[in-house]
Amino acid sequence: MSAKLRAADLVLRAARGLMRALPSRLRKSLDDRFFGAVFQVTRVTNDAYGFKPPPPGNG
Repeated sequence: MSAKLRAADLVLRAARGLMRALPSRLRKSLDDRFFGAVFQVTRVTNDAYGFKPPPPGNG
């Protein structure tokens, strides 16, 4: 295994161990916050493709 893969494996194992050590309520809060941020970033990116919905009331 290359040094990069060993380093990545070490980081992932540490993160998994940390997540197991956290209380479930805190873990859920972090999970919601992370995926909420990812959703916002992808939503803004997807909205920038030129599709403009019709204005309300004119459809």
